[in-house]
Amino acid sequence: MIVLFFFPVKMKAPNGEDIVKMMYKKYAGKWARTLVFDQTTEIYRDTTKRVQTWHEWMSFPDKLRIDMEPIANGTTTIYRNDSTYSFRQGKLANTSPNGNDLIFLLGGMYFYPQEKTLEKFKAMGYDLSKTGEDNYNGHDVYIIGATNKDEKSNQLWINKDDMYVVRMLRYDKNAQGVVNKQDAQFQNYIKLGGGGAETRVMFYVNDKLRQAEIYFNCHEDAKMDMKIFDPQHYMPITYPSH
Repeated sequence: MIVLFFFPVKMKAPNGEDIVKMMYKKYAGKWARTLVFDQTTEIYRDTTKRVQTWHEWMSFPDKLRIDMEPIANGTTTIYRNDSTYSFRQGKLANTSPNGNDLIFLLGGMYFYPQEKTLEKFKAMGYDLSKTGEDNYNGHDVYIIGATNKDEKSNQLWINKDDMYVVRMLRYDKNAQGVVNKQDAQFQNYIKLGGGGAETRVMFYVNDKLRQAEIYFNCHEDAKMDMKIFDPQHYMPITYPSH
């Protein structure tokens, strides 16, 4: 009699490029190109707390506009490509050669060619050769950029169920050369278009809560006027717009 023994084959763990490709395959060509929402922003500093209302327009892969109440003050921030434009009283007050990585990580990545998306992940300081796995808020996650969550390296946590980004950890030096731990947590996703949108975001610096954001009235806007992102010709926006 011949006895056959079958041994389970352990699958090779995906590396960072594999995980990004899985995300890309799931959502490229399906993710909503535009997103409009209102936002309650809670800002924490030591023992104080300030609450503000913001209104936001996003056009992937690289544009975001934020208008802060009261709208009559013309306090606006425009992120476009890799630059930031700050307005006061509707006039350009400051320009910075820095963009907003979250526009890319939370949707913009699906609007570039796949190879360009991988290049941008690397340029942002995520080591795609290092990955791990963990459980976060009751869900299994992939970790890009570290073999375990305690590693002091830039990390992205991806929910295995829907392949959404649910956490970003960064360890960057400030102007004084001090390394700060930045922890952004993306929660309460809703379905939007063929993808999703987070509706609650918590920002921590060195494990202290610095800002909490709650999004509401979230929707796509197929007729969004791209002129609202033009820093050379400031366009005031009248509310309510939706």
